[in-house]
Amino acid sequence: MKTKFKKSEMVNWFEPAILIQTGLKSFISSLFGNYADRREMQAALDVPAPGSTISNEMIQYAKMDEIWVDFISDTGDGFNPTFSIARTAAQPQLSVEENGIPKVLPRAKILILGGDQIYPTPTSEMYDQKFRIPFESASLDTGIDTDQPHMYAIPGNHDWYDGLGSFMKVFCQQRSIGIWKTLQTRSYFAIALPHNFWLWATDIQLNGDIDKPQLEYFQKVASEKMQPGDQVILCTAEPAWIYKQLYVKDTSYKKLCFFIDTYITNVKYGLKVAVVLTGDLHHYSHYCVTNGKDCSNHYLTAGGGGAFLHLTHNLPKTLDQINKEENVDHGVIVQKAIFPDAGSSRNLLLNNLLFPFVNRRFSALLGIFSVLFFWLLQSRFSNTNTHDGSLLNYLTSLNFSNYLQLLFKGFINTPTLGLLTLFLLFGFYKFTDVKTRVNGAWLLGLAHGLLQCTLIYLMIWLVAGNQPEIKNSLARHIIYMLELWLIGSFLGGLLMGIYLLISNFCGIHIDESSSSLASENYKNFLRMQISKEGLKIYPIGIKKVTKDWKQDEEKEKITFTGKLPVYHLIENPIYIKK
Repeated sequence: MKTKFKKSEMVNWFEPAILIQTGLKSFISSLFGNYADRREMQAALDVPAPGSTISNEMIQYAKMDEIWVDFISDTGDGFNPTFSIARTAAQPQLSVEENGIPKVLPRAKILILGGDQIYPTPTSEMYDQKFRIPFESASLDTGIDTDQPHMYAIPGNHDWYDGLGSFMKVFCQQRSIGIWKTLQTRSYFAIALPHNFWLWATDIQLNGDIDKPQLEYFQKVASEKMQPGDQVILCTAEPAWIYKQLYVKDTSYKKLCFFIDTYITNVKYGLKVAVVLTGDLHHYSHYCVTNGKDCSNHYLTAGGGGAFLHLTHNLPKTLDQINKEENVDHGVIVQKAIFPDAGSSRNLLLNNLLFPFVNRRFSALLGIFSVLFFWLLQSRFSNTNTHDGSLLNYLTSLNFSNYLQLLFKGFINTPTLGLLTLFLLFGFYKFTDVKTRVNGAWLLGLAHGLLQCTLIYLMIWLVAGNQPEIKNSLARHIIYMLELWLIGSFLGGLLMGIYLLISNFCGIHIDESSSSLASENYKNFLRMQISKEGLKIYPIGIKKVTKDWKQDEEKEKITFTGKLPVYHLIENPIYIKK
């Protein structure tokens, strides 16, 4: 019997250890990333000579009369959503309704992974546990094609946290992952598709930068391999058009425009952008330029490959900041579709009221501050003869006014208590999301910090006044501190959940108010058809992922049985003419 595979839970982004680990990885990667940029090494070692196996397999795409391509982004978090998406994409065919007419979508020849293949950090063990094994086991019994499908990937910020070391081992060594074979030799690539379509996928590293060797690579493709009028399906690692609308100091859209204007739409090359695809935000959204009837310049975010759900109700209806950025009228860029819909998203947001139960360890940490503050007050009070030096006994005899006087003296005579209080207040203040265009967001963060500190000191007094009569002083103090910790954990976590809920409605903490929910549902990916008529994009949505996948421990390889999740078209296919 095989060893049972341990299925991964969703990453809890409010887990103190995860916060510290990810923060350190992000800091170190940002600090040293530019000094150890593996993309330059990739360019030096990349020698897929004409006539090689890789070159021959990739050349075949453009010769096909029709080809199908999948785009999946933000995988490798919880097992259930990642496996549900991989299992659905691996099926020999999917049946959907196109304008009320049944339509069969064959399995894609090419699978593009759009970034952040692993959460929270990209170790080899994590890639095996959360990406390779789920994708491999999801496809083992779906039928083996004589014409093996291929897998390509671009890195997101989480893939970059180790400088792309693990990413390159997984995706750049021409290995098989289940039914898929990896072919790429770089973290960016250009693929010729049928009927003058090309797929370009960029690697923007951690700070939105595209390195010089990469720019030279795409310049060479545009000048030597493409013809004027060729259309580019551009894949990038973040939805710069949305970030430009939401965040004041965002520069990612400016860099995206520079790349498009210089290497695609430049009159020197005469190429066109068919559609821009991305992930990073873990939902589906579709924006396009419209004249009221027709749609063009499509921007698609499809980050529903397995990570926590980003809510959608606060996504902008129009993207007017783009025109302000370039001082050029691109037309009205409007939101065409989102998944989940706004009503479902608002209902999910209310689950932040369950913050103490979903994010138990973070809430427990808040409870520890209540005990610690009492301990510091007690250390000062123990030197007095009042009530035998017991602060707990003394608190039971104080009214609220006298308690406030006690606290004031505590701050004056116990610098550690005052400093720790200021530290906690400053921490909640710095936690505030001030990146967005919402004025006065810092006031909401400051109010949250003041309420958290006030709650702690209020509980110290209230819980003390409701203690059972126990003669044993040690037992009484232990019971009091246990109650203080439990009540502080619950109320502190609840206050955090209320703060995130209110913040989201105010347009801030969009990431945190979504990650705190750790929702497995509302996943999505894109299935694209390139034919002589043009490009058709089918957005596949899964409202509820399967959660009862059971491992078949009798088989040699890791396999799971379970019901294929119900999938559907999020909106009518997006059609871009040749």
